[in-house]
Amino acid sequence: MINAIDLAKLRNGEFLQFGTNFSGLVEANNPKGLNVETQHVVFKIKIGEMGELFKMERASPITQELLLLDERRDRAISGITVVISGYCSHFVAEKALAANLLTNDLLLFGAGVSRQNLPSETALINGIVKDWETKPELTAALATLSLTPWVEELKTANQSFDQKYIERTQEYGAANPETLKSKREETMNAYYELRKFLEAYATIQNTPEYIKTISELNALIDQYNQLLNSRIKEAVNPPAAN
Repeated sequence: MINAIDLAKLRNGEFLQFGTNFSGLVEANNPKGLNVETQHVVFKIKIGEMGELFKMERASPITQELLLLDERRDRAISGITVVISGYCSHFVAEKALAANLLTNDLLLFGAGVSRQNLPSETALINGIVKDWETKPELTAALATLSLTPWVEELKTANQSFDQKYIERTQEYGAANPETLKSKREETMNAYYELRKFLEAYATIQNTPEYIKTISELNALIDQYNQLLNSRIKEAVNPPAAN
């Protein structure tokens, strides 16, 4: 059996590399001899098409602006979180109470906000800022700790990122009617079809060729599963701030 992997959790670049490597391993083991030549050709074509769309997206000048804006909002949310955490141990009771109020609100949005995918991070920061601007006790807590400028920076950075993200989406959509998301779904379907045929023939024939191929594919899948597991552990237990 070919090991399972949650492809949806791989980032686009990771998914593309995984698909390329998976296709390469099948090709190295003679897809015609494995009776999956047709399925492999379809999968290989889809990987190629997705790769072209991925390169187009990465080549956009807006992408570089997005990277800088994402870094800016990451610094803001990480910085304000560290500052609030420090104030939780403040020797002035009023400041410690204010910090704990803000900390408890942050916990509602989960750990590792800056490590979420781009749209999720935008939504989470919007939620945090909305709480801090509309709930009187939180607004007062920010004022007590003189953190209002931090919130303004976080809000501005996040809004700028969201606006630029929409611009790139519009640019990308105008340049090519096939979005990376839909092409990725097609590629995933081609992957599952290839996997299904490989497993079926391996079950029927169980020759050394199939055993070798599936062993190599599972070794590849295990590497990417380790990557995903590490990411999950890091999100649940983020590294302590220095």
